[in-house]
Amino acid sequence: MVPLLIRVFAALLTGTVFSQSVEFTQQYLQRLGGAVDELETVVERFDTGAARAGVSRDAALKRLRGNSDPLAARQGEDAATTIVRYEELARRYRDLVDAAPLFRPFVALGDPDWTTAARTGEDYRPALPVASDGIVLTAAGFGLGWAFGASAHGAVRMRRRRFRRSSRA
Repeated sequence: MVPLLIRVFAALLTGTVFSQSVEFTQQYLQRLGGAVDELETVVERFDTGAARAGVSRDAALKRLRGNSDPLAARQGEDAATTIVRYEELARRYRDLVDAAPLFRPFVALGDPDWTTAARTGEDYRPALPVASDGIVLTAAGFGLGWAFGASAHGAVRMRRRRFRRSSRA
């Protein structure tokens, strides 16, 4: 009996973890999408500024990095870092979007952005009611459903009894 209980517990636990991987990946994908959108705005603003100055992105970065003013040189390094980060996140986002939903957790696990994954984990809310507030609300819903079902069943039984009594008389 104990081996059976161990197997059932392991199966339920593993099933719960696997079912939650889809929700975690969805929340991770949403965070990636938001980060990509914001970084895209920053990169486009940089590219627009470079175009207005009549230079390419690479030439603008080179000019900023080579500036004798330490602040301008630091801005060039920051811009280059932001562009690289944007390109990496955009690639990861495209990979996830292009993957079939069933395989997204595996794609995300294969090449995660650990910063985004960590923040997703901090704010993660399970899809199944496995958190305490979800369990309480599930129990309340179950109780209300049980009460409504019992009331409806009782009303039908009373109506049948009345019908039987009136048909006998």
